[in-house]
Amino acid sequence: MIVINYSIHYKNNMNYTSTSANPSGKSFLWFGLILIAIGVSRYIPIDHPSLFNFSPTLAIFLVAGAFLQSKYAFFVPIFGVILTDIMLNPNYGENLLEPFMLVTIASYFLIFFFGKKLGNQCSFSKIFGAGISSAITFHIITCSFSWIANPAYIKSFYGWIQCLFIGEAGYAPSYLFLRNSVLSTALFSVLFAYAAKYISSKQQSMQVSARDKEILEAN
Repeated sequence: MIVINYSIHYKNNMNYTSTSANPSGKSFLWFGLILIAIGVSRYIPIDHPSLFNFSPTLAIFLVAGAFLQSKYAFFVPIFGVILTDIMLNPNYGENLLEPFMLVTIASYFLIFFFGKKLGNQCSFSKIFGAGISSAITFHIITCSFSWIANPAYIKSFYGWIQCLFIGEAGYAPSYLFLRNSVLSTALFSVLFAYAAKYISSKQQSMQVSARDKEILEAN
């Protein structure tokens, strides 16, 4: 009987330890709340020009796509983004459903899809690289739309390059936003991925401990 129980115990432990690093149940709730809270915090006023666009937003979508496997996972980060946009946009006279905002949300969804393709078993180096790629992709998409829609830019290759790296006259240069976006997305992506893996490992340890207790009580 002891050998049989040990065999069952071993198989159960193997099932638990082979579980992918996906926060689920209460862990999913807590991880989701953390992402929402960070999303809400993305508009904390940062007046120093060198910190413009230093934000966890893109990292939130990337990591949510990789680690939150629920079919509603996309709504976790987008809720925080939409909530902050509702609070912020009236101060700038902007509408949430303006074309630029729709392009921005579509870009978020693309980065979320990047995370889905990346998966939850990826290394931290891959997460870091995906963070850099996501920031560059987002910058190209949103700046390209600005180049098309903004009459301040010449509709030529030079005008597009100006939009990507220099920006509109009288405003902070575009390369500053790109630099900060790349740095912050890569940094926060690794931090959030570490948090997701840590939460998952703690959950698995608790599950194994609970199963060990059940086996001991059964004996």
